[in-house]
Amino acid sequence: MTASRQPMISPLACMRVAVLGLALAFGLKVARAETPADPRVLATAQVEEAQAYHVGTLAYLYGFPIVDLLQNLYRETQQVAGAPRAAPRAPINQFYRFRERVTPTTAGTLRAPNSDTLYLSGWFDLRDEPVIIRAPDTAGRYYTLAITDFYSEVQHVGRRTTGTAAQDFALVGPAFKGELPAGVHEIRVPTHQAWVLGRVLVKGANDLAAARSVLEGFHAIPLSQWQRGERVTPAATPLELVEPWQPTETLEFFAVLNWWLRDNPRVVGEEALRAQFDSVGFGPAGAFDLSRSSEATRRGLQRAIEDARAMLRAASRRPTADIRNGWIFPLALGRYGHDYLMRATVAFGGYANLPEETVYAALTGDSRGQPLRGERAYTLRFPAGARPPVGAFWSLSAYQSKDFSLMPNALERYSIGDHSEGFRVAADGSFTVRLSRDPPRDPPRNRLRDRRENWLPVGEGPYYLILRLYEPGPSVLDGRYVPPQLEETSPP
Repeated sequence: MTASRQPMISPLACMRVAVLGLALAFGLKVARAETPADPRVLATAQVEEAQAYHVGTLAYLYGFPIVDLLQNLYRETQQVAGAPRAAPRAPINQFYRFRERVTPTTAGTLRAPNSDTLYLSGWFDLRDEPVIIRAPDTAGRYYTLAITDFYSEVQHVGRRTTGTAAQDFALVGPAFKGELPAGVHEIRVPTHQAWVLGRVLVKGANDLAAARSVLEGFHAIPLSQWQRGERVTPAATPLELVEPWQPTETLEFFAVLNWWLRDNPRVVGEEALRAQFDSVGFGPAGAFDLSRSSEATRRGLQRAIEDARAMLRAASRRPTADIRNGWIFPLALGRYGHDYLMRATVAFGGYANLPEETVYAALTGDSRGQPLRGERAYTLRFPAGARPPVGAFWSLSAYQSKDFSLMPNALERYSIGDHSEGFRVAADGSFTVRLSRDPPRDPPRNRLRDRRENWLPVGEGPYYLILRLYEPGPSVLDGRYVPPQLEETSPP
C-alpha cells in the first residue's frame, strides 16, 4: 500500500482522516545512536522487545475480530484492485444479496458458508445516524438477521425471535441521542460499525424463485431518508477502485487497532487491559506512530503477530469439552465477554450465530481420529425417533480442512438435510446419509433409507463435517442430544 492510497473505507470521510498517514509509518528505518556495548542500552532494548511481544500477543488476540471485520468491510464495500468484479460487495449502509445458493466459486469472503439459505450481507456505519432495516412478511419461511458488532457480540431478529411478519428495525449506534419513528424496533449496537448477515431458507432448485422474492424484500434505509418517506434501498453509488489491504498480517494491525479503540466507546472493566496497550503505544490514550517506535518494539510486535496467528491456527483445531460421539459442540458462541481467545478463534474460522439460533456441530475425524478423506466411504445412520431436534431444519455440509471452503463435486450438492428436495426417510422415520467421493451403488429395493438420494458428495479430502441445527431444541443445548457416530464402510 502506498501513501497515495487510503487504507480505510473511502465513503466515510471521518475514517479517511483518522487513518491518513498510516501507510507512511511502515518500512521506515529509525535512525538511533545506540551503542551495543552499553549494557543499559541492551537492557532497555530487551525490556522493550519483551514487553511489545507479550502485550502485542494479547492485543492481537483481543483485536483480531475488530481488525478482521474492518478488513472485510474494506473489501466488500469497495472495488479492490485485482479482485473479481463479481465478488460480493455493496456500498456502506446497503445490502448485497446473494441471489444464488453459495458454491465453492461464489462464496467470496464467507468462511464455511452453507448452501441451505440465500445470504444477505451489509456493512453499516452508525456514527452519523441509525439505519432502518425493512424485513418483509416471509409467510413462515425461516429467516434470521445476525447483527454483529465489532466485538463479535451477536443479536438476532427473525423467525425465532421476532416472527415472520413484516417489520422495521433500527440499527442504533452509541452516539445517537434522538428518537426513532413510531413502530420501529430499536436494536442498540455498542460500536460505530456493525455487520448484518441474513439468511433465508431455500429448499432446492424448485424453491429458488420463491426464496429470491423474499430476499428482495429486505431493505436498508438511513434514518434521514426514512423520515423523508423513502422505504426502499437508495440507488447504489459507484464503488471506488482501491488497492488491496490486509492489516491482519502486518504491523499495520496495531495502528488500525489503535485508531479503532480511540474512535469507539471504552468498555467498562477493560481499563487495566487498555493501560497495557498504552504502555507499548497502541492503546487508546494516544495516536500510535510506528515510525517512532524502537527497533526492539517492532521486533517484539512482529513476533507477537506470528505467534498469535499460530495460536489461533492451533486453537481452531482443538476440541471443546462438549464432544458427543465425536461431534464437537461449540456452544459458547456469539457472547464472549472477556474470553478473547475464544472470540478471536471463532472469528479466525468464520463468524457464528448464537447457539439458540443455530448450533454448528463439527466432526473433524473418524472413529480412530484419522482425517476424513474422499476415497473412503462413510455413513450416518439415524434410527427411528432420532431425528435432530430442531424447530426449523437441519443440514449436513462438508468443508475442505485447509481453507474452510465447500467441496466441489459434479453433482453440485453442497449440503443435505430434511429440507432437501428428494431426501428419503423410511416408513419408521429412520434414515441414512452417505458420504463419499464416488456415487454409492444402488442398494436393494427394500432398503429405501439407503438410496443415493441421501448421498452427500465430497472431494479428495481431508475434510470435516458441520451438522447445522437451526432453532435447536433444549436437548441440543443441554447436552442430551447425541448425533450418531460416523461409520466407515466399504468404498462405493
